[in-house]
Amino acid sequence: MRHSQMPLKPKKLMLLAIDASPEDRMQQWMDAGDLPNLARLRAKGAQGAIESTADYMAGTPWPSFFTGTYPSEHGWMFYLVWRPDLMKFLRASPEWQPVEPFYRNFPQDGPRVIAVDVPITYGPKPFNGVELTGWGTHDKIGAPGAYPLGLIERIKREIGPMPIPDEFAGAQSARALLKLRDELIAAADWHSRACRLLMKENAWDLLLLAFGSVHRIGHKAWNRYGATGELSEQEGKALDDAMRQVAIATDKALGEIIDAAGEEVNVIAFSLHGMTENYSVYPMISRMLDRITRDEKRDDPETVAKSPFARLRESLPLELRSRIKAKLPFAVQDAMTMFWRTDARDWSKTKAFALAGDLEGLIHVNLKGRERDGIVEPGAEYDALLGKIRAGFESFVDIETGEPLVRDITRGSEIWPEGVQRRVLPDLVMRTTVRSARQIRGFRSEQYGTVYNHDYGGYVDGRPGHHIGDGWFVAAGPDIPGRGALPKIHEFDLLATVHTLVGQQMRPEMRGTPVPGLVPNDPAVED
Repeated sequence: MRHSQMPLKPKKLMLLAIDASPEDRMQQWMDAGDLPNLARLRAKGAQGAIESTADYMAGTPWPSFFTGTYPSEHGWMFYLVWRPDLMKFLRASPEWQPVEPFYRNFPQDGPRVIAVDVPITYGPKPFNGVELTGWGTHDKIGAPGAYPLGLIERIKREIGPMPIPDEFAGAQSARALLKLRDELIAAADWHSRACRLLMKENAWDLLLLAFGSVHRIGHKAWNRYGATGELSEQEGKALDDAMRQVAIATDKALGEIIDAAGEEVNVIAFSLHGMTENYSVYPMISRMLDRITRDEKRDDPETVAKSPFARLRESLPLELRSRIKAKLPFAVQDAMTMFWRTDARDWSKTKAFALAGDLEGLIHVNLKGRERDGIVEPGAEYDALLGKIRAGFESFVDIETGEPLVRDITRGSEIWPEGVQRRVLPDLVMRTTVRSARQIRGFRSEQYGTVYNHDYGGYVDGRPGHHIGDGWFVAAGPDIPGRGALPKIHEFDLLATVHTLVGQQMRPEMRGTPVPGLVPNDPAVED
């Protein structure tokens, strides 16, 4: 396959991510005139769909994109990573889970970079550019950071603190959600002002910004049904429109940044994955798995009596609990998360368990030679257990509709190539049927009994929206010849396109091919 040639004199490139924005709604709002700046890019240039590793694991597309490698190679799946050597989940750390974005490895005489809030990046280090991390991202894996030294204080002084709050893991009132809407609108404006300040004061060749506002509002206000209590007609209409309002503010900010760059700039606006109504049944998966591995058949009670400790916790307002937790050290926060999400385990009796996550069923075997306390023998016993688990999950159907739980269930080793981080990834990945989780009362198996949805009528973590793998892009500029709809691309190909447009070779481990239509035409391959 012949790559398109690099431009002789690369022009400035803006990569503007509207993170986790839904392609269908974004296109609809462009058509309606609500997003004029994105619509203008679409009309002037090319558009298309993006395939990413989020098809199988919702938390993986950003590290896959900015490293140019698969999850089996970079190892990132969720902010809490399974450590088989320690038999525990730990927050990922650059010391043992390095994921380095491509632009930090550009040569000192290469493209000068402005990077703002690229998701799932560790704190910045010296490189040929300036960077803000963890300010307005939805996915924050550490405290806000900046390079060079002193930039944090400067941004706080001149732009103000980032208004996007940490996510509250639970259902919120309409009043709280509409307040969140307003905070996210303000966050989009913050991103615009911060970027324009950095652009004014720093020479740059590549600007990479990820707006986090649409991502957060998609999770928390995809529809009105994530709100607690009775809604007034006005509140219901406002919640139904909240995501559009945040998208409008983000489009306005995007337009301001593009205008500040002047003429002769290449622009790619994109999202690596999308959003739809929440279909997660994640809390039920561990209960099903325990019955399958123990050969137990029993029925859950439809409601669960809460412990005194749980009742005390829930007596505190969600916002207060979340704000208190956010002030604690990350290690304490993570311990609290795992306490409420998992049960204490006797590893001498645990054959398999679900990895930390919030959407897919990520099944990991307690394997001898990999896990410190592994009990399942590699080879025949391992293969038989995976077959049993697969068949067990496939036996569960919706107790009211008869629809299957499983959309598909695949060995992790069959999804992506073997890589150095394979040991921390799941042995089985189960994708469940995509339909409204609030309408799922539970699942029944003739072999293993009934498992009820204790979030019935609502959504896991108070999130009416959750991820699907469908991403999108619109692109225009002097070095972008494509017009109209292009064939679907892979996120690796987007990375290769970026390297071509800024005149850089990809590192040897990176995957992808520049996208015809997004890079200058190579006369050698033209008709």
